[in-house]
Amino acid sequence: MLADKDLPPYVYGDLKREELVRTGSVVLHEYYFANLGGDGKAGGKIQDLLKQWFGSYEQWEAEFKRTANALGGGSGWAILAYNLHTREVHNYWSWDHMHNAPTGLPLLVLDMYEHAYHMDYGAAAAKYVDAFLQNVNWEEVNRRAETAVKAGS
Repeated sequence: MLADKDLPPYVYGDLKREELVRTGSVVLHEYYFANLGGDGKAGGKIQDLLKQWFGSYEQWEAEFKRTANALGGGSGWAILAYNLHTREVHNYWSWDHMHNAPTGLPLLVLDMYEHAYHMDYGAAAAKYVDAFLQNVNWEEVNRRAETAVKAGS
């Protein structure tokens, strides 16, 4: 397409936007599936980070659930991320595959698109969020947290 001197810029712009959407979709889904399959019990570095930035696991969980449930019935992602710019840990609300926190490294990713839960939970997105948290692979999240903190140093 670069060889086509008459190609309208908006056509190339649309392709670049779609490239970003598809890349974000692949990455976030890979993170999502990799952080499933555990016993739902946090420990290690991630436990320390949650306590540092949220006061306790329970306070983090309440805020994460509220963030996720705010997306219920729609689409998007709830993402616990380490922000390389501020060196803080936040729960982020992302309404699609490409609008995420700049410099945020995902630690825990929850798919809140209806396709992720509607077959099993119908409109009961909150039940899906509860089930998700009972099945988090915290070893994977912990590995991501350790890598993120090192990257931020």
